Amino acid sequence: MQIEKQKTPDGWLFYNSTVWQQVSDAYFEARHWQQNRAVVGQAIGRGKTLFFRFEHREFVLRHYHRGGLVSKLSNDRYFYSSLHRSRVWKEFALLMKLQALELPAPVPVAGRVKRTGLTFQADLILERISGARDLAQMLSERRLPLSLWQKIGETIALFHRSGVYHADLNLRNIMVDDQQKVWLIDFDNGRLCRPRKKWQQANIARFYRSLEKEQAKPGYCHWLESDWQHLLAAYKQAL
Repeated sequence: MQIEKQKTPDGWLFYNSTVWQQVSDAYFEARHWQQNRAVVGQAIGRGKTLFFRFEHREFVLRHYHRGGLVSKLSNDRYFYSSLHRSRVWKEFALLMKLQALELPAPVPVAGRVKRTGLTFQADLILERISGARDLAQMLSERRLPLSLWQKIGETIALFHRSGVYHADLNLRNIMVDDQQKVWLIDFDNGRLCRPRKKWQQANIARFYRSLEKEQAKPGYCHWLESDWQHLLAAYKQAL
C-alpha cells in the first residue's frame, strides 16, 4: 500500500489510494459533512471526533489536540519541522504498516497538515470499525465473559509479538466489534520496535492502571482481579 501526497498552499494532504482516489481540504472540515447530511454521530474526548458516511462506508474524522500541561499554552498547534516528522504522518504511516501486517487496527484513509507560520494543525480520517464499542463503555454496563478477556490478552500479545508499541493502551483504546473481534485504536506516538519485555510490560501496566482509574470514578466498572489474571494468562501464553 502506498501513501499518496498532495502539496497545498498551506501544507499537505495525503491519503491511502486503496480507499480513496482523491482528497480535498473540505474532507477535513466538519461543516462539509454536516452540509452534505453525512454525519452519523460524534464522540467527545480530548476533542470532538466526527463520524460520517461517504460512498456507502463510515469514517472517523479526528482533529489532533494536545494533552497535559502544554495544552494550556496551545490546544491544537504543534511546531512544524517537516511533514514526515509530524505526528499525524507518523501515525498514518504506522497504521499503513499495521494493515500490511494484518493486525486488527483501523484502516488509515487520509491526513492533513495545515501550516500557519512555524506551527501546524493536523487531522486524520480513518475507516470506522463497524459495530465496535470501547471497553470503558462495555464495563460500565456489565462484567465481560472470561472468553473475551482471553481474546483481549491474545490481541495485545499479537501486537507485541510484531513489535508494536502503543503509547496509550487504555480502556478507551481497546474496542470490541459485534463479532466479538478485539481491535486496538489511537496509535498517536506509537511505533514499531524490537520486541522487548520492558516496554511490553509497561504497556500492560498502563492498561491495568486505566482499569483501576475507571473503577474509582462515579459509577461501577464491572471487573474483578480474577478477570485480569485470566487476561494475563492468555497474554503470556500467546506471547
